[in-house]
Amino acid sequence: MTMDADRIKALQTAFGLTYHVSYALNAEALVGLKGKDVLEVGGSLPSKFVLNALEARRWISIEEMDYWRESTATGHQQGTPPQASAGLLTAVRGIDTLGSHAVLDGRIERLPPSLHGCFDVIFSIAAFEHIDRMPLALDLMFQALRPGGAIFTMYSPIWSAHDGHHLPTIVDTHGNQFDFGNSPIPRWGHLTMRPPELYRYLLKHTDAKAAGEIIYYVYQSPHINRLFTEDYINFFQKSPFTVEKLHLTFPLQESSEFIAKAQGALENLHPGRKHFLNNGILAVLRKPES
Repeated sequence: MTMDADRIKALQTAFGLTYHVSYALNAEALVGLKGKDVLEVGGSLPSKFVLNALEARRWISIEEMDYWRESTATGHQQGTPPQASAGLLTAVRGIDTLGSHAVLDGRIERLPPSLHGCFDVIFSIAAFEHIDRMPLALDLMFQALRPGGAIFTMYSPIWSAHDGHHLPTIVDTHGNQFDFGNSPIPRWGHLTMRPPELYRYLLKHTDAKAAGEIIYYVYQSPHINRLFTEDYINFFQKSPFTVEKLHLTFPLQESSEFIAKAQGALENLHPGRKHFLNNGILAVLRKPES
């Protein structure tokens, strides 16, 4: 086990985290977190981890509580909802009112002017696939950063991935449990079938109520944005940021024969799209110094 692996395991154990630790250390290496004022978009890492272990100067998180409210109300909650320690994002009157660590309820698309130019780094993991108004979100992230500041984002699965449907936990009347890791949807099924087709397919594997719930979450839920890899790249390139790093992450490991067949079928169904094998994206976007 390497020194980095030792550190990751130790931090995961100490703070009850999983992938968050390795992603945060990746951000530490690429954009720096120590001594920085950080805005976390779409998450809320614990204060002792970010202030003591990562040594950030200030860490303000924006977490959309509507996501948790919907999942709790429908019985499909995954994970533990965070507590918004500092109330609504839109009510913030200045960064100095928030202290060194705070969790705000809201979306980056509604960032108030009182938080413009207050941050050195925007840190966002497993969240960009949930942002609906990407150009607006990028513009407001640009406003949030000081000159020379950077976005570090690492997120998956995106809509164009084989499992980009983001299926939450759903239990049918027979007690069968379906979720992201045990999905009845075939690879890229959300891209190769329209809702009625997928519904008919699902009826071979579960009951009508569960099939209907799956259709809602895959095609109608407002909490995933259904952007393809090319869409993210295009939005990044047309934003005011300089794209410093862009890496397609977690490629699907399959036989070359399987991949060639799937690739051809997907390109025929979605002209102009070619990136279907990557599960996610890692990007560093830099705000110019002036």
